Amino acid sequence: MNDSLQETLGGQDTLGEIRREIDRIDEAMHRLLMERGAVIDRLVEIKRTAETGSAFRPKREADMMRRIAARHHGRLPVATAEHLWRTIIATFTHVQSPFALHVEQGSDALAMHDLARFHVGFDVPLAGHATAGRVVRAVAGSTGDLGLVRIDAEPAAAWWEDLGGAGPQVMARLPFVIAPSHPAATPALVIARPLGDAGVSEISVWSVADDGDLALPDDAETLASVTRNARRSRLVARPGAEPPAPNAVPVGGYAAPTAI
Repeated sequence: MNDSLQETLGGQDTLGEIRREIDRIDEAMHRLLMERGAVIDRLVEIKRTAETGSAFRPKREADMMRRIAARHHGRLPVATAEHLWRTIIATFTHVQSPFALHVEQGSDALAMHDLARFHVGFDVPLAGHATAGRVVRAVAGSTGDLGLVRIDAEPAAAWWEDLGGAGPQVMARLPFVIAPSHPAATPALVIARPLGDAGVSEISVWSVADDGDLALPDDAETLASVTRNARRSRLVARPGAEPPAPNAVPVGGYAAPTAI
C-alpha cells in the first residue's frame, strides 16, 4: 500500500489487515469443516449397527434452513448461504450412507439439473430419467437413494399413484427458502423411501381420485392433475394431517417452505 492511501485511511484498518482477517476466518471455517467430518466419522460408527437405509433427514434440514434464514443479514445473498449449507449437509449425508439423486429431466432438464446441484453439490451422483414415473421406480428399487420430481400442474401421467405404503413417498418440497431471485427456483418434490421419525409432515400429501366433480377444501393445494377416461387423479397438499377427501390415499408430507 502506498503512503498516500495509508494516510487517507487514517485510523481505519489497512487492506493488509482486512485481508489477514479474511484469511483467519477462511482457515477457521476450513478447520471447523474438518472437525465436523471427524464428528461424522463417530456418527457413522454408531449408526453402522443401529440404522439402515437413507441418511436423509428432512426435519433436521428444515429446522437448520429456518435458523439460517432467520439469522441471516448483510451483503451475502441468503441463497448463497443456503447453497453452502445444503452442499455441506448433502456431502456429509453421502459420507454417512452413499446415495444417488434420481432427477426427472423432461422439458426442464437444465433447470432440474441446476436445482439438484444447488441442493446436493457435486459429490452426490445424479442419475437422469425421462419421466417422473421412472424416478419413482428407481427410488423404489434402491436402499437409500432420493428422487427429484418437477411439480407440473398437468403431467403426462399420474406418477404419484405409485407412492405411499412401504414404497417411496414425498419427503420434501423445493425450493424451501423462498427468496427473491432465487437461483434454483424450479418447484419440485423430493421422493424417498419411508424415513420414520426423520420425516416431517407439516404439509401432508395425498393421492385423490374421482370422476371429476369432487370439490376439495379451500386449504388444499392441487399440485398436479391428470384426467383420463373420465377419471381424474390429483396430487394434493394440505396443512396438517386431515385428508382432503374421504378416499384420499396418503403419499407423504413435507415441511412448510419459509419465505424471507
